[in-house]
Amino acid sequence: MKKKMLIICLLFLILIGCSKDNDEYIDNSNTKVVLSDNLSFEYASKVRLYDIVNIVDGKITSDNILLDTYNLGKNKVIVNYKTYNNRDKYQIIEYDVVDTTKPLVLISSSYSTTKGTNVNLVNKALCADNYDKRPNCHIEGSYDVNKVGTYNLKYIATDSSNNTTRKSFKFIVKEKTKKTNNTSNASTKKNSVSIKDAIKKYKNENTMIGVDVSTWQDTIDWEKAKKAGVEFAMIRIGFGHNSKNKIVMDNQYKKNIVNAKKAGIPVGVYFFSYAKSVEEAKEQAKYVVDVLDGETLELPIAFDWENWSKFNSYNISLTDINLIADAFINEVTKHGYQGTLYSSKYYLDNIWNVGTKDTWLAHYTSGKSSYSKPYSMWQFSSRGKVDGIDALVDLNVLYK
Repeated sequence: MKKKMLIICLLFLILIGCSKDNDEYIDNSNTKVVLSDNLSFEYASKVRLYDIVNIVDGKITSDNILLDTYNLGKNKVIVNYKTYNNRDKYQIIEYDVVDTTKPLVLISSSYSTTKGTNVNLVNKALCADNYDKRPNCHIEGSYDVNKVGTYNLKYIATDSSNNTTRKSFKFIVKEKTKKTNNTSNASTKKNSVSIKDAIKKYKNENTMIGVDVSTWQDTIDWEKAKKAGVEFAMIRIGFGHNSKNKIVMDNQYKKNIVNAKKAGIPVGVYFFSYAKSVEEAKEQAKYVVDVLDGETLELPIAFDWENWSKFNSYNISLTDINLIADAFINEVTKHGYQGTLYSSKYYLDNIWNVGTKDTWLAHYTSGKSSYSKPYSMWQFSSRGKVDGIDALVDLNVLYK
């Protein structure tokens, strides 16, 4: 009996020992979680989970998600992984989000006014920040609008993280001059561009020449326009929100899209936005999709935001305006349309995070555009002359 009990005890100890050895073997495995040396990221930057973690002798099972970089300070993310022997584990990773980006100040080298005229110099510049909805913007230096002269001033912008931008400029106060009535339109005629000249200059096997139109061109004879050389058209579908918080359809939209298509001209549409939030942008995109009501478009739906002179009063950040554009483009894309961003070279260079967005570039220049990033369409003139269109019209090149 004693011998039997001894054997049972030995077996029990062996089992406990094996279990203990097995646990130690797991704990001492070669699976390691290796983190990036840098776990500090700029506000609103694009960082993915796989950029900051690597599993040695194991496998990450978490998706390669974008980290949340929209909260300054300490943030956490969980990485799930399997060990080399297929055990499920996880680790909490802590990272910092910081704001070291200086505010943006877009300002001319000089401004002028007439003697005695009150002027708000702070709002003469676009003053914005990637994080702050309204950075501290002020003028350094003294000036007197009642005294003729040239004043050397500084525009200073500081955000809540104490990043500061300083820009020097001149403020010129002039004597009042008598107004002259100049009714000559010679300048307008001289600077206009005929579509025939545009075709000679920009048309080839890889391009198409077209126009973008709105109510400002009034009623268009699209058959004549096509014969004149118009190969495509971007048509304004509407604008908003207006002062009454409404979205308004362009009063020439329906005629334009019906008659342009009837003439066999490929079309796209654009929406002139004053959106101040992601929610407004989504509402505008849904409005466009509803108005189209399944209409086939050969060209994109463009998001057109140009209210830069009022940007300071919007109380939104540079990150906000980019999220607004993304929201519109993503919403129309969800409904099967191609979205594109319309903007001038100046704001594409200074404001927009283009990334992989399809872009419609506006850059009025006599030669090739100096814009360095990709674009699918180029608005090269706002003074086009086209048979069938009585008013001056924007001319564009579409790249196949």
